[in-house]
Amino acid sequence: MPLLRGLALVNDLVVLRQLYGDGLVRRFAERLTPAQRRDFDEGFLPGRWYDEDIQARLCLCLRDELDDFGVFRVGVAIGHHHATRVQRFLARIAGPRRLLQRATGLWHYWRDGGRTAVERYQEGSAVVAVYDHPLFATPGYATLYGGACAFLVSIAGGRDVRLRAEVVSPAHVFAEVRWLPDRRQEPGFHSVDQALRSLPPP
Repeated sequence: MPLLRGLALVNDLVVLRQLYGDGLVRRFAERLTPAQRRDFDEGFLPGRWYDEDIQARLCLCLRDELDDFGVFRVGVAIGHHHATRVQRFLARIAGPRRLLQRATGLWHYWRDGGRTAVERYQEGSAVVAVYDHPLFATPGYATLYGGACAFLVSIAGGRDVRLRAEVVSPAHVFAEVRWLPDRRQEPGFHSVDQALRSLPPP
């Protein structure tokens, strides 16, 4: 069973409560298995590893409650919330290229399954793929995680960051991220700047 670092779940719940209150969190909790619900009721511990299916169930809940941009917006908010706690690390990342070079390490910091690879990089855009992690194909999961990662691209120096995610198969999911000087505006891409403007003030 793939495992996820508890800090991810802690961040998820903080942001969901900030954006939507306890009602959405309660509806998410109702979707959990009895064992998962016990972990939820006890409170997720940042340093412990948990069944990643908890996160997948959260994504299904978000997809039922929100549109695709709404899920992306939650991901951006999660990235923003987490970034306030790791500014020292992020300050050492000079530009999207260096951030994307660390994509594999960042992936394995948060989870113990699957693998990720930057399949294409050029100035202003990149394609990042996730392989062999069937849970990541859960509706909404790539969009949520992509929103958080797109926010990191923006604070690493990317301007006008946009992202779209696509599930090719249960074993292959990818995200395409664009930033200036790439100015192409195409359907299916969500804007980090638009998501940030829609968030409540801290």
